[in-house]
Amino acid sequence: MIIGIYGLGSQSGLAYFADMVNRGYTVIGYNRPSINGNSVINVINKQGGVYLERPENSNNERSHFIPLDQSQVTNDLNILVEQSDIIIITLPSIYQVASVEEMEKVGIKKRQVPLILSPSRTIATPYIWKILGEQYPVVCFSTCPYSCKVPVLGTSLIKRRKRTWMVSLEGRFNVEQKNMLRELFPQAALSKIPALTSLNNIGAVFHCATYLLNYDEIKRKESVDEIFSFYMDGIAKRPEVGVVLEQIDQIRLQIASKLGLSTFGLKDNPREDVWRKLTNGLRALEEEYEGEIDILRKLRRLFSEYLNTSILSSQHWLDITYGVIRIEGESLSDTIGRTPTYQKNSVPQLRYMTEDIPTGLVPLERLAKYLDVDSFAITNIIDEYERRFDPFVREKGRNLMEFNREYVIQYLKGEL
Repeated sequence: MIIGIYGLGSQSGLAYFADMVNRGYTVIGYNRPSINGNSVINVINKQGGVYLERPENSNNERSHFIPLDQSQVTNDLNILVEQSDIIIITLPSIYQVASVEEMEKVGIKKRQVPLILSPSRTIATPYIWKILGEQYPVVCFSTCPYSCKVPVLGTSLIKRRKRTWMVSLEGRFNVEQKNMLRELFPQAALSKIPALTSLNNIGAVFHCATYLLNYDEIKRKESVDEIFSFYMDGIAKRPEVGVVLEQIDQIRLQIASKLGLSTFGLKDNPREDVWRKLTNGLRALEEEYEGEIDILRKLRRLFSEYLNTSILSSQHWLDITYGVIRIEGESLSDTIGRTPTYQKNSVPQLRYMTEDIPTGLVPLERLAKYLDVDSFAITNIIDEYERRFDPFVREKGRNLMEFNREYVIQYLKGEL
């Protein structure tokens, strides 16, 4: 199996490359010809591999150098498309369509190589099918499986892997391709329902409004070289921002309910009793099999496959993802405040608006209109962003105008 990576120079691109080569796979890392892209390729070729940095961890994984062996890095797109058995697109979601258009020019459509969008954000595949044909195999990740950085060129720092994450298989896959995915990503919970990744887009809830509503303070602190902790300063210490995020969250859950999907945390039907039984059962098993990593991974995946047949509120997502035990009636700001991962300083990133609004809030707003859900909180944020930064974000984003309502609904429910 040869794994292709489109976007080697991104943080997650290099993390995929380092991890997959370290696991013994042959990997082709591709970067578009550019100053940065060529620099990454030159450094890796010069040192003959990549450095994988690992902080202290319970699995005793240590930092070490990984030689290229049979793997390679290149800026030749033909090599990536002609030799890869699967291709992971690791660029921000706003560049996914353009990346696919480039690969179409060099023959990917004929090869039917599965494409992995890591992550896809909300409703990506129909745009790709317009280029490569209906039912072309597309794999949508709900999140990137790595927490990673690039300290220096040719080095990937992988701090943590996601325990489990949701993956939707969209289009036609043969048995070999499905087995390939299960081998590469044993922690992934696979589904055939696109809504489970499109609507469980937590970034659209947390990122956009938080960055926009804190924008002036973020810029002020940047100007005096002070730290603005995105989640703590932006949400935990600003309950009024948390209220807006909860409103956006409820719109997302209402959309899911209108589609006939099960939910956790919807105000009219929170299902807290079911949630307690499920998560208490998982925690009991985790305690029983503590230290047995392979068994724990299987258990978590099985629970995720069940839980991820539903759309989760952001607070239920924090429970299952980061172990922040659900407290009924607690505000989102308070839940964020007691999330250990977020208590560390988290740097605001401009892409929280420039990426997550066009590929998150814009399609969610359109879905709300299709399903007669009041989208006021989302609309207010998009309107404010258009007023201050980009008056054409709805026009440029995934506004679904190219697809009729029935098609979009059938797609999300996995009925195409």
